[in-house]
Amino acid sequence: MNKKNWIGMISVLTGLFCLGLAVVGAEQGPPAAGQAGGQQAPPAPTGPLAPAKYKDIQVMKDVPAEQFDLTMDYFVAATGIQCQGCHVRDQATGEFAYEKDHRIKAVARKMINLVRTVNAGDFGGRTNCAQCHAGRAQPPGQQPAQPMTPDQIAAMAAQTAARQSGPAGGSQGAAGAAGAPGGSGQQTPPPAIDDVINKYIEGLGGRAALEKMQSRVMSGTLTNRAAQSMAFTIEGKGAKYRETLQSQPAATTLGFDGANGWMQTGDRVSDLVGFPLQRALTGATLTLPLRLKDKYPNLQASRPTRLPGAASGNPAVNVNLLQGSSSPYVSEQLYFDAVSGLLVRRRVVTRAADRGSMAEQFDYSDYKDVAGVKMPFTIKRTSWNAVDTLTIADVKPNAQIDDARFAKPKR
Repeated sequence: MNKKNWIGMISVLTGLFCLGLAVVGAEQGPPAAGQAGGQQAPPAPTGPLAPAKYKDIQVMKDVPAEQFDLTMDYFVAATGIQCQGCHVRDQATGEFAYEKDHRIKAVARKMINLVRTVNAGDFGGRTNCAQCHAGRAQPPGQQPAQPMTPDQIAAMAAQTAARQSGPAGGSQGAAGAAGAPGGSGQQTPPPAIDDVINKYIEGLGGRAALEKMQSRVMSGTLTNRAAQSMAFTIEGKGAKYRETLQSQPAATTLGFDGANGWMQTGDRVSDLVGFPLQRALTGATLTLPLRLKDKYPNLQASRPTRLPGAASGNPAVNVNLLQGSSSPYVSEQLYFDAVSGLLVRRRVVTRAADRGSMAEQFDYSDYKDVAGVKMPFTIKRTSWNAVDTLTIADVKPNAQIDDARFAKPKR
């Protein structure tokens, strides 16, 4: 399996552990004007640049080496062109000769320079690869209109009613009502961060119940957008975890022993270090609800809003929104049901070089009580190339798990 396949599998596996007690990632970006906090951009990364680690770097010489693989992932997501589209690949071994030039690689360099020229100029806007390509090798151009969703129709009707009633009618109307989420009148201020967190903890079952949950083993079925199903098992114990996906042709396991990360597919074992490890760890924090502020030191609250269906098949829901960064490249928005306090959606955005970004969304539903703690038994994960639905069949709380389960397998 080549390097890109391994990175792609990390992306699949990190979606598996985002259950009940694990709320991970970081915010999409700074709060909009008028929102509390004025979120600042993450600090600039330090360390060697791409030419110090990679071969044949002619354009992105200013990109940090730790961000380079992520940027390559972004190019795949933005254009739909796989690694072999730009890089020379040995047909016999399947290995890439990254130092060799390829006609499409030369074109890619020109396109990178085009993006950089636009972003450096005074054109009144900024761009990236996905803005034109939208996941396709050839930019799709203008697209035909699509039927409106029921929520869009309802929103349009509310706006029309607000305009018709207006000041002359002595009423602001539905869309402009004071305090209404998204209204143009007096808007509800952001809630206190502690209030949102405390309601979330109470919604899950309370601090005492969460503190008692020291380990767990979860099993279920992942169904992808091609309607293919595969079993998974997740073992968590404090900061340690192990995830196994019964993928084909061989099962894939991701592990972390508390200090070091690793991945195994078939007989092949690889270390996870640097940013790939950081991405893999996003779903592995068992006790995160009790230390959200530690995970996101820059946590901010935004105005309450409304989600048009927070999970598949669920109606629209009013939510409280928290935003924060857990790393220089990853940001997250956390949406909590305003009534129950439970997490219903998580949106994670990973930034690449040259204003590129990749978004993932997790929708949580079907919460059930397990040893006094509520956990979502259905999770829908949507990314640029995947729509996976995880159905949890069994959870064993405080299971006895040998620490050796989390250790890197010997080759």
